[in-house]
Amino acid sequence: MRNFNTRFRLRDTDRHIRLVYTWFLVLMLAGFTFTFFWAHSMTDLTPKGIAEHYRGSDRTFGEPMSFGQLAETTHFHLFTMPVVFLILVHVLYLTMASPTLKVTITWLSFLGVTLDLVSPWLITYVSPVFALTLLTGDLLMFIGFLVMFAIPMYEMWVLQHPLMMRSAKDVKKES
Repeated sequence: MRNFNTRFRLRDTDRHIRLVYTWFLVLMLAGFTFTFFWAHSMTDLTPKGIAEHYRGSDRTFGEPMSFGQLAETTHFHLFTMPVVFLILVHVLYLTMASPTLKVTITWLSFLGVTLDLVSPWLITYVSPVFALTLLTGDLLMFIGFLVMFAIPMYEMWVLQHPLMMRSAKDVKKES
């Protein structure tokens, strides 16, 4: 599998480049954490709570989400979520992870994004049972994010030696 420039790997970059990627990943972690707590406060992250959030309920005095509200939310998320995951996948592909893991995480993450985007419409207009689809999509995105966060951070900051570049000490020993 040929992806990007096979000579460029995160671990081999200088500290400043690694800091830029690290800040991006840390900010994405903050975003995912904030989203988790926000979603929990709105829905308890239960199928019933999610269905009530979109379909409304007497218990919460909530109105069902209107077509306009769903369209506005979908419009925003349809442009942002794929871009965020494209960047995360790009960072993952700059690591030494196996090609199989990279492809698997890519497909699972984008499947999660797709399920997350389509589920509110299905919950609102088809059946509350699609709250499980939303939770499945969120779980896939969460797992994908954790992998796309952990592997680059490990390679950039935990591994002690560059993976592809030789140190000056190694070059000197060979002379």
